[in-house]
Amino acid sequence: MRYEVTVYRRAPGAYVAGRWHAGESVRDTIMATVQPAQLSDYDRMEALPEGRRVEALVRVYTDAKMEVAGSGPEASGDLLQWGDGRPYVFMATSAWQSGIIPHFRYLAAQLSEPR
Repeated sequence: MRYEVTVYRRAPGAYVAGRWHAGESVRDTIMATVQPAQLSDYDRMEALPEGRRVEALVRVYTDAKMEVAGSGPEASGDLLQWGDGRPYVFMATSAWQSGIIPHFRYLAAQLSEPR
């Protein structure tokens, strides 16, 4: 069952004086199902070349097109507001475009708290 979830669509980021700055965020609402990820999803994410540490991962099923981090040279990835309040960044996608219920399955990783 899908329900309303809050997402933040981010404009492309850019390097400024050698440091990455994410684009501005615009709040939006989409209809989606959010579920805890399976162990196999964690294995898939650990192989990322960026070397990011994945603390929490969710699956998001929706027909909305979301920007995935790293999908282009300036793509910061849209954010999902879910759970304990820390945002999740969309990291991977699979298109499930069957003739019955076309949708996308995304994997979103919880952003680490600043240290």
